[in-house]
Amino acid sequence: MGKSGKKDNNISKAVCDTLFRLSVPAHMDGYDYLATAIEISVKEPTYISRVTKTLYPEVAKRHNSSQIKVEAAIRNAISAAYSRREESEFSRYFDGLMSRRTNRPTNSMFIATVARKIRAELMTVD
Repeated sequence: MGKSGKKDNNISKAVCDTLFRLSVPAHMDGYDYLATAIEISVKEPTYISRVTKTLYPEVAKRHNSSQIKVEAAIRNAISAAYSRREESEFSRYFDGLMSRRTNRPTNSMFIATVARKIRAELMTVD
């Protein structure tokens, strides 16, 4: 396996481990969409600033779905994770980053925060 393949495996593993720690239910469609969105954002940070214009359409394309379904499924998965959360683990990632309206991270906040943390972790490993 080449260096790129190993890096992709490291990113995928880090994303799965993080989503597990954050209590994102793996059986939900939003889990797969969220994992893909985070992986894309780890590899290409510019997607974070264009979530609805670029990231959701790319995730939808990869999963043969629609942008609207992707956005809603991710929102549902984050809501489920928030309601099932381990408080200390969740606050380790999102302390002070909750939406005022919903008191949970928005889709964009969740994706951006997790992607940044994973990118930082992987940079210290390389």
